[in-house]
Amino acid sequence: MRKNVIILTHGWTGSSVFTALIARAGYWTGNSTFEKRDYDTYENSKLIELNRKMLIDLGYTGDHEHEFDPKVVSDLALRASDIDLSPYCEFIDSCNENQPWIWKDPRLTWTIRVWANLMQLDNVAFVILTRDDEQAWISSNLRKHIQSQQFTRRYNKGITDSLKQFLVSRDQKFLEFEFEDLLIEPKMTIDKLNDFLDTSLLMDDLHAVCKQPLYRKSKGFSDKIKAAAIYFKNYSERYR
Repeated sequence: MRKNVIILTHGWTGSSVFTALIARAGYWTGNSTFEKRDYDTYENSKLIELNRKMLIDLGYTGDHEHEFDPKVVSDLALRASDIDLSPYCEFIDSCNENQPWIWKDPRLTWTIRVWANLMQLDNVAFVILTRDDEQAWISSNLRKHIQSQQFTRRYNKGITDSLKQFLVSRDQKFLEFEFEDLLIEPKMTIDKLNDFLDTSLLMDDLHAVCKQPLYRKSKGFSDKIKAAAIYFKNYSERYR
């Protein structure tokens, strides 16, 4: 049987498209997935619920969408021995009854170290997703997450580096992509996924789940102008 898949990302990386694409190879996304106003995230609703609960149980009080400190992540993992882990173990068991499964939730940046100690990592394939810095900045500000370009680079790189260091420390192989890889070089990206996951995904699968035009970046010059206007209008509220 193919390995299960965990996608690790800082968010705003096209991870919903990647997850929907991989799911077409027969990966279970859960009994229900979380849908935003304009798209389905393909995030297992129960996983989101348990990640929120875990952060509360571990005493996390920060803003995970706008704050990242690798020391905080390490400290949270150390507190796992002080909480009741049975709900999380039960969830893993329920997922394994439907394997191969796929997980995706940006909160995993803060919780994956706890989850990893509860599962057989040899049965999991990891994919790290990030994004071109400018594209990430445009997307964030268009979504009214007001942030400077310096903040975007520092936050995204900090999370990506932390995730890679964690996987290396656990001797876990992983595949790393930017969202732009899938858009600009879709066939090559799909081939890499197929080789890594032992799947047989086709371009037709991508066309079925991706609304973005291919062979170009998702955000163009007009999007950059809109993002800049939103940024300067809300300049005093920006994350720096």
